[in-house]
Amino acid sequence: MISIFTKRQTPKPESGALVERELEILFRIARQLTGNDSDAEDLVGQTLFQATRAWDRFDGQYPRSWLIKILRNEHLGSVRASQSRPTVSFEDSIEPVEACFWQEIDWKIVGQDLDRIMRMLPEEFRLAVALCDIEEITREEAAIALSVPVGTVNSRLHRGRKLLRAKIVEHLGDLSASQLGVLQS
Repeated sequence: MISIFTKRQTPKPESGALVERELEILFRIARQLTGNDSDAEDLVGQTLFQATRAWDRFDGQYPRSWLIKILRNEHLGSVRASQSRPTVSFEDSIEPVEACFWQEIDWKIVGQDLDRIMRMLPEEFRLAVALCDIEEITREEAAIALSVPVGTVNSRLHRGRKLLRAKIVEHLGDLSASQLGVLQS
């Protein structure tokens, strides 16, 4: 049997195989969002439930971004239901995004505390850093997952890295930047 697919009717991957491939990344991102394993498991479960309900509307392209977008929307819905969203004001100018940020960190010192330090960042910056730097997805895919332009991802990534660097220095207290392995910019 020959079938002709239009752009909207591209064949979709098998749902079980797609979900299985993305389960680890979904859990890691959920853990970044919620701060603990139990809530992360609940969030991933709700995400998979919603993905199953929306499967017929999925176009088959960018499955990771699609699932992350659902995960993020589920998290935002639960946050909105439980509390009002805090506002954050930024007055610093946008500088070029630094490509070698993660090479600047002395992992022997920071290592086990990174999750806790990452949770100190505002969610929009934490997600940009987690998606682009930790999960290594492209900025274009992150933009799709976060429903924002690529330029916004770049801005959030820059600001997130800047805040993360400051939190690491603050966390490690009296150690100088040279002892930390964090370059001065």
